[in-house]
Amino acid sequence: MAIKSQAEIKANIQSELSDNNAGLISAYDVRHNMEDIVDSINQIVASGNFDATTPFRGSNVRAKIVNGNYGCFIAESGIIFPNDSNSIQTSAYPGSSGIQHGSLAGLSTGDPHTQYLNTNGTRLMENNLGLGSNWINSSGNSSIVSSNNRGLQFQYVSGSIENINVGGGTRLVFKNDNSSLSSSMGVAKAWINFNGSGSISVREAYNIKQIERVNSSVGKYKVTFVSGILANNNYTVIANSNARGDNDSGEDFEINTVGVVVRAGNDSSTLRTLTFYILNSAGQYVDAAVNDLVVFGRENGASSGVQPIIVN
Repeated sequence: MAIKSQAEIKANIQSELSDNNAGLISAYDVRHNMEDIVDSINQIVASGNFDATTPFRGSNVRAKIVNGNYGCFIAESGIIFPNDSNSIQTSAYPGSSGIQHGSLAGLSTGDPHTQYLNTNGTRLMENNLGLGSNWINSSGNSSIVSSNNRGLQFQYVSGSIENINVGGGTRLVFKNDNSSLSSSMGVAKAWINFNGSGSISVREAYNIKQIERVNSSVGKYKVTFVSGILANNNYTVIANSNARGDNDSGEDFEINTVGVVVRAGNDSSTLRTLTFYILNSAGQYVDAAVNDLVVFGRENGASSGVQPIIVN
């Protein structure tokens, strides 16, 4: 007996096991050909040359466990996948828990998450983070992406302006005292502190475009706001003056009235203005060293909210 190729075995069978009309086939002829088949079967199968006959077409190949004994396929040279450009897999798939992130392919191709946040919160962002029109909130629920009820939204307005929109169901809570803020209506829209004794000088101001004397008169000033901070002229004013030309001590003040009467302008053809007149107890208009003006009001686009109940 010997290990022979498939072609050699077939040739021997054809020559030695021919038609038996002459009675020339011996037991040896049958026996040694069968032994050759047994000795050669591993080599014939191991050659893998099944392309022509494809004996496993239409059937699965399975190595079953029988009575606790395993039948394994050992692919020392790898496995070829013809449907995937004949790629060769030489290592077993380690499973999702066995793949290291750095071992993944394509890490430097395209734009694969160039920055991300660590779950423990210790890594700083390496660049700015754009959120588009999406909202930030505690739930992250996609059903509120297009709503304005909860969270914060960054809104692009222009190349130099962006809005931070606070949802209608969202409040700012300051944990040092648990105070909350659900609207900016209570924030002053404009204020100014100025010296009107002699030449006018402004100490500090916010959203004030100009202050001037009215017809060069003593104790009479006109204040002009920057554009767009007020929706109308129905704003609330808090005004104060010491009604004296000096402010050296705490006693440097006179009983007086600050009149803020005329409110003009519409932010269209003219800017909004108000008059700031100082009248002392003697009925005289006076210049003063300390003058304060604070304005609260509804800004453009803001709703007026719930109106108070009127009881006459």
